[in-house]
Amino acid sequence: MHQALDESLQYDTYYPSGSLQLFNHLPMVLGALTRLGAPPTALRRQLDHWRELSVPARPSQRAVPPLEAVLADLLLSAHVDAFHAAIRLAYALQSGHTGEERAALAAWLAKAPAASSDSQVGPAGPSGESGLHPHSAVPQPQTLLRETLAAVRADPRLGMEPAGGTLIVTRLQRAQALPAFPDYARVPQLSLDDLAEASLAVYLATHDFTALHLVTGTHAVRELINVAHARGLALDLPRILAAFWRAWLAAFIAIRRPAPAWDLVHAGSASEGDWEAAVPTLSDSVNDHRIKLADAAREEWRHRGWPGYALCLQPLGAAQ
Repeated sequence: MHQALDESLQYDTYYPSGSLQLFNHLPMVLGALTRLGAPPTALRRQLDHWRELSVPARPSQRAVPPLEAVLADLLLSAHVDAFHAAIRLAYALQSGHTGEERAALAAWLAKAPAASSDSQVGPAGPSGESGLHPHSAVPQPQTLLRETLAAVRADPRLGMEPAGGTLIVTRLQRAQALPAFPDYARVPQLSLDDLAEASLAVYLATHDFTALHLVTGTHAVRELINVAHARGLALDLPRILAAFWRAWLAAFIAIRRPAPAWDLVHAGSASEGDWEAAVPTLSDSVNDHRIKLADAAREEWRHRGWPGYALCLQPLGAAQ
């Protein structure tokens, strides 16, 4: 893996796709395949595939500070580049590759200032009034996440039409610009477990491309919080979760507020053998999102024990 990451560092953080600049997934998929136990041939397949897509890395003279100096603040902008900055850094730290750690940190820092200012969760208006309709079902203090999502689904002010051919980031920005969005931006009772369960429930209900990133993004945030704790860093967890929830909510609205498949999260059974059986197929695939989802799902299943994570191995929708 370190040899593969050495090679991947010659490529830029972004690559062109028509008029769009997309995030280069090569270092992340190399980490996912390695953690899944894929053979070296799978890493070479990814390197060959991404060589055709990527462009040379642009030189940077910006100094990269130590991780300990910036991680607590960076976690306030875990939604940067549709969660990819956080996902890449989580994989980089897991890899133990110094060059990739610095490159991943630099990529996030390049976007963090603007993202941090966008992620603050403040009052809806100058007076703190939300402008609710008299009979609105907007959640009140102490409302649980499931109840909040039910209210979001029922609110006609949060309707969005599909926006094909646009970046996830663009769709999230459009959702956040809806006048009713601030009414739901604060959920007092919020935990990472809540967000993980909702992410998996939404993905299993839709197999949607954006929903896939909620699963992998939530996993990355958990890993980075663990890194921060292991290094003795002080974190403002309520603020981190509030910022992440704001992006999560925008994604949920952008994919048209599907009914989460709560039952699928906890039904059935799962075992290590489910992932072991999938490794040959994943190794032959160049669908980096399918591979990263499978890896994140296994790690989350190991942590939480929810059998629904094994359903992420199904080649459906975004994981085809």
